[in-house]
Amino acid sequence: MTDSAPGRRRTIRATFAITALILVIGLFFSLRFGAWEIPFAEIVRVLAAKLFGLGAGLDSATEAIIWHGRLPRTLTGALVGFALGCAGAIMQGLFRNPMASPGVIGTSSGAALGAVTAIYFGFSSISIHAVPAAAVLFAFLSMVVVLLIATTGGLTARYTLLLAGIAFNAIFGALTSLLIMLSTDEFAMTHRIVGWLMGDLTNRSWEHVRIVLPIVVVGTLAARIHARELNLLMLSEDTASNLGVAVVRIRITLLLIAAMLTGGAIAVAGTIGFVGLIAPHIMRRLVGSDHRPLIPAAGMLGALLVLLADCVVRLGGGGLRIGVLTALLGGPFFLFLILRDRKKFVSF
Repeated sequence: MTDSAPGRRRTIRATFAITALILVIGLFFSLRFGAWEIPFAEIVRVLAAKLFGLGAGLDSATEAIIWHGRLPRTLTGALVGFALGCAGAIMQGLFRNPMASPGVIGTSSGAALGAVTAIYFGFSSISIHAVPAAAVLFAFLSMVVVLLIATTGGLTARYTLLLAGIAFNAIFGALTSLLIMLSTDEFAMTHRIVGWLMGDLTNRSWEHVRIVLPIVVVGTLAARIHARELNLLMLSEDTASNLGVAVVRIRITLLLIAAMLTGGAIAVAGTIGFVGLIAPHIMRRLVGSDHRPLIPAAGMLGALLVLLADCVVRLGGGGLRIGVLTALLGGPFFLFLILRDRKKFVSF
């Protein structure tokens, strides 16, 4: 253990504590703002009454707004951001590239196609679970197909995986556009599809929380279990193999975990881009490249980013969508990374 190890641990603990504190503050601000601004004292009273049975004489309208309206929306947004942040940390570690994100190998576009397909064929009117189930299913199917294309002789080529992901992003995007075009005769359906593709947390209920919560818990725990192997893969595949890591199996497992987290997030909130790029990149600067603290740290920052974006959307009257806002922020951030690292690229 080096002399800097205790200092590194203190930095990691401080980063977690500060991020957690800001996240809690963000949760309370998310509960306060909206068409009807509610004082923090009333928020605390409602939460205390509902969670611990404390307090009495709650205003029924305030209770309904907090408990049945804003709290499910806030928790859904936090879980979605957490899932995207964790998935981004996994993808950047696997590809050893700080510009990798959950959408790089077709997972996000596959999940989006699945959800739009469920909406187009009317499955969403049958059950609230139809759109999430279709999104997760298509996310997994797209991942499996890309893996099959990139795997030859039991070995998966990283760059072939990226190229296949680019191809399927284009294909899935075209199919999604086709479904939008075919639905233009039904304004309500088209409006719902387009709104969902832009990312949205409007009218989220406790049922959405119950859908995404187990996906986030299972995915995060699975990623944490394989964090050591991911650290070794970042060094080199030869080193990892010499240290007993089943390189191909672990890589596929981690890709499927990232697909599950991404699909679960998109399933309940639509397409929210760049959170999986920004959160792990920033947290890597603060906690280092060890994925054991990095994955949950990136998840926490991802949750905070989505909550802040949702607050801005609500303060703006709801006309803006979360996915649009994160893209407006994430696009310049991505360009900054490209410009900063362009000297590393080979000229030809």
